[in-house]
Amino acid sequence: MDQLFEFVYILIDKKQVTAQEMAERFGVSTRTVYRWVDTLSISGVPVYSTKGRGGGIAISEKYALDKTVLSEEERLSIVSSVKALSSLSGNMKGAEKLSNLVTTNTDWLEVDFAPWSPEGSGVRELFGLLRDSILKKRQVIFDYYTGDGRIERRTVHPWKLIYKGQAWYLQGWCTTRNAERFFKITRIKNLMLTGRTAQTRSALVQENKQTKAHEQKSPQEFKQPPLIEIKAKVSAEKISYLMDSFICSEVTPHKDGTVTTTFTVPEVDWLYEILLSFGPNMKIVSPKAVREKVVALAKGVVKLYK
Repeated sequence: MDQLFEFVYILIDKKQVTAQEMAERFGVSTRTVYRWVDTLSISGVPVYSTKGRGGGIAISEKYALDKTVLSEEERLSIVSSVKALSSLSGNMKGAEKLSNLVTTNTDWLEVDFAPWSPEGSGVRELFGLLRDSILKKRQVIFDYYTGDGRIERRTVHPWKLIYKGQAWYLQGWCTTRNAERFFKITRIKNLMLTGRTAQTRSALVQENKQTKAHEQKSPQEFKQPPLIEIKAKVSAEKISYLMDSFICSEVTPHKDGTVTTTFTVPEVDWLYEILLSFGPNMKIVSPKAVREKVVALAKGVVKLYK
């Protein structure tokens, strides 16, 4: 079965082949190749052979793709995925070629992970370098801006690019911390690929499983912070901006031009920065601890400008 599928793909790619060429490729006789042609024809694949000079074995490419190899829905999913990833590299040629494989409109989806700022092209370049480092298994060195305001030089064995929570992360082994780490791509600066080979996750974990650092940092992909439910009163003209950041439920409009809503969010530092950004257009109703922290941050802003 595997040989038959490979035979079909070769026909699709080369348009036409000779029986002798396929016999040599698969290590079989030309009689076997012709038996494959008969088998595919009986199965509904329009494979045919032509005699004479310039003849050979051929296949109706469009029918093979539409009816035999992949369904329309499967091919549309592949094209959409390729278009999404191509937006990061900026090279859409591959997606354009694959678009010919489907009859459905492929313009329904456009993905651009780069920010709105003019520096968006820098994100694509950074993504491309990280992708190359992973595929080529090369260590990388970069400056990383930590959450507490420090700038640290890191050497990393890159393993995977992950998109989670509206941001891209690099997963890999940090030699500085001697542990597995996740690096937010927007905080990476001055990235350089080295000539040193990057080790796989399994190899590094095995080497360091006896160390205290590894025991404390088990390979969990994103430790989930605790969730809290917030109830807030928001100006009607600003509720849409809140919906851009969180999933709002129980949205209740009032005659005074405000809207009461609730939303469940992770209790992390950046949460309060988002809440504070609404200024006088949002009042936290509950919980009390969240309201008090927003008030404290607001007082800090006032103090800064006095």
